[in-house]
Amino acid sequence: MSSHDYNRYRVDVEGGQLSVGVWEPVAAGPGHVPTVCVIHGITSNHLFFAGLVSALPGVRVIGPDLRGRADSRTLPGPYGMAVHAADVRAAIDAFAPDGSVTLVGHSMGGFVAMTLAGTTKSTAAGTEAADRFRGPVLIDGGLPLPAGQPSGGAPVDDLNDEDLDTDDLIAAVLGPAAERLSMSFGSIEEYLAFFAAHPAFVDGLDTVATESFVYDLAAKDDDSFQPSTSIEAMQADSADMYTGSAYQSALETIMGDDRAQAEVVFLFAERDLVAAEPGLYPPELTADYARKWPHMSVIDVQGTNHYDILLTEVGIDACADAVNSRLGAVADSAVE
Repeated sequence: MSSHDYNRYRVDVEGGQLSVGVWEPVAAGPGHVPTVCVIHGITSNHLFFAGLVSALPGVRVIGPDLRGRADSRTLPGPYGMAVHAADVRAAIDAFAPDGSVTLVGHSMGGFVAMTLAGTTKSTAAGTEAADRFRGPVLIDGGLPLPAGQPSGGAPVDDLNDEDLDTDDLIAAVLGPAAERLSMSFGSIEEYLAFFAAHPAFVDGLDTVATESFVYDLAAKDDDSFQPSTSIEAMQADSADMYTGSAYQSALETIMGDDRAQAEVVFLFAERDLVAAEPGLYPPELTADYARKWPHMSVIDVQGTNHYDILLTEVGIDACADAVNSRLGAVADSAVE
């Protein structure tokens, strides 16, 4: 028996309507239903969290498609973490207007979650609204990224340099994920074959990955298919993760307060977007973050890469444990 009923809706936001998936628990006890909002990565969509949802029985899960992606692909810019945070807030207010909500962000979604949480605490300081959001739970994202080595081999400029070249950032961090957006595919099967050959999915595509990738495709006039993520959105968001003032301000707000910092859980994968070591966050960097922010929980999810941390049993278990730690407890009314 499924633990949740799933439906998709549209919510009014600046410039149009945001597509939002909502998983309602099949059975829940009386009183407030614990609610989680999952925020996906830069070229992903909300269905990539379906495995985690199944591990959260008794919990409502709200999953927006960020503007410029999937079923929200026609929403126009501007993009950036502040805009996405406002969109996510609209989705949460539509389906969970009262009570606290635990924020969960994967990859770029972690930056959006931090921006939303930090901005809310800053603007609502000292009020009940400041505790509107729990966490965030950051899954291989949400903390400042190392630029690494772009494909040409030369180091990218300092992360705080406002003149960072967007192409360098994309090459350094996203690599093949960015190249995919300009590709066309003759069929859904061809697109799935592309991922089946991807080093991050050498163990095969499970149902969650397959459904998320199929949902991602957008049909073109010539009957071919193209990944739905807007290249303009990806470029703008990639740069904003490094240099955007809204995210930086939110990060300082959360990490500068011991109580807020203690709410943050950071899970990082052993391997990166192409299943190579080190991961997106190398061990030395995560150790530095643990020393810099000692109240934050840091969890090393061994045996996972940037993608399958949300697909494999070990990854899902670690993420679900982290979410439940922020919910307070697993709902007693959970359907087995």
